Amino acid sequence: MSESPTHPALKSGDVAKIFRQLWAVVRPYKGKFFLGICFLLLAVPLGQFAIFLTRDVTNQALNSASLTITERWDAVIRIMILQAIFWLASTLLSTWREVLEWYVSMRSTLDLRLKYYRHLHSLPMSFLGQYGPGAHLYRATADMVSLFRVGNRVETSTPAGQMPPESKEVQTSYYYSNDVDPYDPGVMGIITRSMPLFVETLYAMGWGAALLYLIDPMLSFFLICYIVPFSVISYFAFNRVREAAFDFKDGVENESKVLRDSIAGLRTMKAFGRTTLQLRKYFLAAGQARRNGVRMYGELVKAQNILQQLMRWIFTTIVYIYLARKIIIGEATIGDWVATALLIEAAQMPLQNFVQLTQLLKMQLVPVRRIFSTLNTKPRLLDKPSATVLTDFKGSLKFKDLTFGYRPGEPVIHELSLDVEPGEYLGIVGPSGAGKSSLVSLALRLYEPDSGSVLVDDHDLMDVNLNSYLLNVASVPQSTYLYAGTIAENVLFGNPDATLEDLETALEQSGASAFLAHHSDGADTVISETAPISGGERQRIGIARALIRNPRILFLDEATASLDPATEDKVLQTIQEVRKGRTVITIAHRLKAVTQCDRIIVLDQGRIVQQGTHKELLAQDGLYKDLWEQQWEISKVKGGTHD
Repeated sequence: MSESPTHPALKSGDVAKIFRQLWAVVRPYKGKFFLGICFLLLAVPLGQFAIFLTRDVTNQALNSASLTITERWDAVIRIMILQAIFWLASTLLSTWREVLEWYVSMRSTLDLRLKYYRHLHSLPMSFLGQYGPGAHLYRATADMVSLFRVGNRVETSTPAGQMPPESKEVQTSYYYSNDVDPYDPGVMGIITRSMPLFVETLYAMGWGAALLYLIDPMLSFFLICYIVPFSVISYFAFNRVREAAFDFKDGVENESKVLRDSIAGLRTMKAFGRTTLQLRKYFLAAGQARRNGVRMYGELVKAQNILQQLMRWIFTTIVYIYLARKIIIGEATIGDWVATALLIEAAQMPLQNFVQLTQLLKMQLVPVRRIFSTLNTKPRLLDKPSATVLTDFKGSLKFKDLTFGYRPGEPVIHELSLDVEPGEYLGIVGPSGAGKSSLVSLALRLYEPDSGSVLVDDHDLMDVNLNSYLLNVASVPQSTYLYAGTIAENVLFGNPDATLEDLETALEQSGASAFLAHHSDGADTVISETAPISGGERQRIGIARALIRNPRILFLDEATASLDPATEDKVLQTIQEVRKGRTVITIAHRLKAVTQCDRIIVLDQGRIVQQGTHKELLAQDGLYKDLWEQQWEISKVKGGTHD
């Protein structure tokens, strides 16, 4: 395969591995898949025989002066009935084959989607963070469908010997389109569609050559000699089409990215007065995409309408001249001419399809490689077979000689040890990058420690059944994510099995009931991530979502950082009210959020440098006192208070 900077070639070993993995998805439906192949092997020769019988129609009936009109007409009827039987059988077999292919494509693509979705959720955050949500979304959606799809398959002649128009040949759509059936055939089409088409094209060419041999062995020789230069020249021509198609696809994606950024960042764009700048960027991106499209179609026209048609015309002319001479000297018949014309026309289509399918396969392997790069990533945080199911959960948490980093050799936490007792209200503070949020991420088993361990109720978290642990845990991040739906549905996300009474209690405890009174639909008010809702309301929904789980351990990761002082006071009061009977670990950048904690841990560069109550830490020189005084000065400048 040719190679480009953005779409490097795959090695043969990589291609074989991809085919094995795709086949593993198709294997449950192998019976229907191979039945379709059997139908193919029967349909192709029946269609070719229908063409070949045109020779007998011409020789025995239309061009036979020795027979009476009745005898000639009877011969025509007999042969055409036989042609019709062959054609009907071929059509029925092809139709059933297509139904089976569609079914296998639909089921296997659905299986692949579900497999990808399940696997994606089993991967660690370290992998998910490498590409960002957009890349994973693209792989799960656009890459699954036929970015480069195959149109109609090779057609055979009608009973009358008429060939279908060229538009019925295999067409390769080199543009990206989401307007396709996501299950027909999708990336699974490499196995369910492309492979049968490869078999069909080679098989049809073989039958065409065999039938031409029955007419004149030299015709088969001409066809075989023609195949080699046609395939080589077409291969290189379509390589250029493929590279141009990828450039066009990249250009369209870049245009979409600029448009997406323009819409998502519309407020910033207008506020900075950069509408004209963004319009110019979009026009440039759209213009480049269109230029790439013109280049792509230019290469396509050159490959199909010039090179292939020219070679086709040269081959056909040579065959016709040869056969015309044979007819003139009496060594061939008019029936041979008619059958040859139809057979070489039928052989041309599989030959062109073979070249285009080769390029199509290369293009399909690109999204497949992206999908399997995710599927081949091994999840490291799954439950072990002997995982301990937690019962009678008490809520103790211990960090023992913990070291962790997001990149090898760059730890953000260094040999940290910390015991959190059940029911303790613990605050964790420190400058940015001190490792505060990393500590909570490890406690939620979103990452795996490089060394050391996290213990829950004296069990190593890596040896615990994760679901039995998470059912007793809840977290409130700095900014609560709101799913499209009602406020009630967003809160019930924390516990879908909760009763109406549980929902009302959680809304009351979080303070969300106060602002729900201002909405006419109350808890049934429809919201989403982009809904015009205040930061305080958002966080109260997040707290209600956590409380409805009735957790034994509650993590608050900068839960009040984005709130104004008045709203922050209300949220902190809510936390103080609901902390009873729970282990609460709150991470804060603003120290005001931890003043009521039983104990405060001060982190700096991944190490505990101080610990104590708020008053104890203020009474001693150190990082906590420095941070408090800095924030006090800032608060005075802003005219606020700093209790």
